[in-house]
Amino acid sequence: MAKTVQAGSEGQKTRTPRRGIHHPVTYAFTVVILVIIVVAFVFVPAVGEMGGGSGSVVFGSYKGKAIEYVPGNYFSQQLDLAQQRAEDNARAQGTQAGDENMRERLYQIWREAFAITAFHTAVVSIVQEGGAGVSEKRVDETLVRYPRYTEDGEFSEKRYNQTPSAERLIIRNSTREDILYYTYLQDLLGIRISKGEREFFKNMGSPERNLRFLSFGFDEFPEEKVAEYGRENAEKFSQAKLSVITVTSSRSDAQKIRDQATSGAGFAELAIAQSKDAFAKTGGDMGWRYFYELAGFGRSDEDIRGLFQLAVGDVSPVIEGPSGADGEVQSYSIFRCDEAVRLPVFTAADTIAAVRGYMNSVERGSIQDYVLGQAGDFRAKASSTSFLSAALSAGKNVQETGFFPINYGDSFFLKRVAQSNASLAVAAYQEGFFSTAFSLKEGEVSEPVILQDSVIVLQLLEEREVGAGEMGFLDEYLPSLVGRYQEESLQQFILNPSDFKDNFEAGFRALYQFED
Repeated sequence: MAKTVQAGSEGQKTRTPRRGIHHPVTYAFTVVILVIIVVAFVFVPAVGEMGGGSGSVVFGSYKGKAIEYVPGNYFSQQLDLAQQRAEDNARAQGTQAGDENMRERLYQIWREAFAITAFHTAVVSIVQEGGAGVSEKRVDETLVRYPRYTEDGEFSEKRYNQTPSAERLIIRNSTREDILYYTYLQDLLGIRISKGEREFFKNMGSPERNLRFLSFGFDEFPEEKVAEYGRENAEKFSQAKLSVITVTSSRSDAQKIRDQATSGAGFAELAIAQSKDAFAKTGGDMGWRYFYELAGFGRSDEDIRGLFQLAVGDVSPVIEGPSGADGEVQSYSIFRCDEAVRLPVFTAADTIAAVRGYMNSVERGSIQDYVLGQAGDFRAKASSTSFLSAALSAGKNVQETGFFPINYGDSFFLKRVAQSNASLAVAAYQEGFFSTAFSLKEGEVSEPVILQDSVIVLQLLEEREVGAGEMGFLDEYLPSLVGRYQEESLQQFILNPSDFKDNFEAGFRALYQFED
């Protein structure tokens, strides 16, 4: 069974009154917070320890300010509202919660209340850091409409006086924070978009251009050139099957372990017990490794060459790893050769794939230069004959972009570059792509444009102006589109781990004990 916690201070028979939301923008902001914050908190890891004062449970903190549950405080009020929302949803769906999913229901309700409270705490903290404050008169004027203190829609002095002084203080402080909170949100999310701004955004969608293009992929780098590079650098693609023990304390410690390994102690057992790397759990087994993959284990190529000269079963001398920023050696390694070295065969598909992968990582410039050359040759031929005939000679398919405007950064309220052609997804983030595409004259063939893994050559087909009607949707939706960006910025400061500490799991466990 669960240990229950009373969400109010008036006992079980009288439920804590739902705190009404009376600020003019509160409802809209509450919906925003529920959408962008509760969902976002699903991805925040819970860390740290629980603690708190008498009668409270700490679930986290923001810039050192505790996010805690205390009967009657903001957290408890949000818990009550979250509980009511859960009950309303259950009734709307015609379902009734049973004991079998009690733990999940309680977890979600508390998590939702915590997420909203954490957001509230962060906002109030930021506003207070900026020096904002609330006058006592403003607090008094707001409390006159507080549900606990009203009767028949009017302020009741009797109800106010019947509220315990400690609870009145909590409500007063909470009200002061609420005023700061909703004022901040109104300033941030309640921005009105002027007619001039709407027209500016609409104009960003025009003109649009449709271009044809030919793409030359980096994966078209010829296999014979890959093999040629491999033969010129054959040592890099030799393979050794090794086991390793990594020591991070000292060379003398590493030497002692090496002496044990050469004196009959099992290498795998020593690795499991002594090694400080990811291979320890497999007894040090690294599997087959290319020469170039072992560079990080030694201080020079000579250290690695020594490993490829070991006989099967031999144990290497202690090898120093690269030094750190302070010049000190960070690790020492001892290797054992498990099988005979494999020399590369540059007609084998797996070897060619390994060489190509290495070149894509280390020799990308060589591939890019080759592809640029191919694209440049095509452009010269297309300019002297025609785009289509040059493509036919090259044996490549011509593609079209479809109409799109200058949409650098792929803004979601404008037509996207890749909307008609998915192969141009990265083009939206290439300034050079837009400057080239929108400077071409009709029929002109562009210089080669480098994208991420390809080079393209463009030719302008048509330009058109976008009618006001096509961008008319912005009149209605621009405020919400702008709000989306604002909401994303709110997420960033809430989920900033240097400020926000999430100890929810510890707090929830402190309140409830369930049988597994």
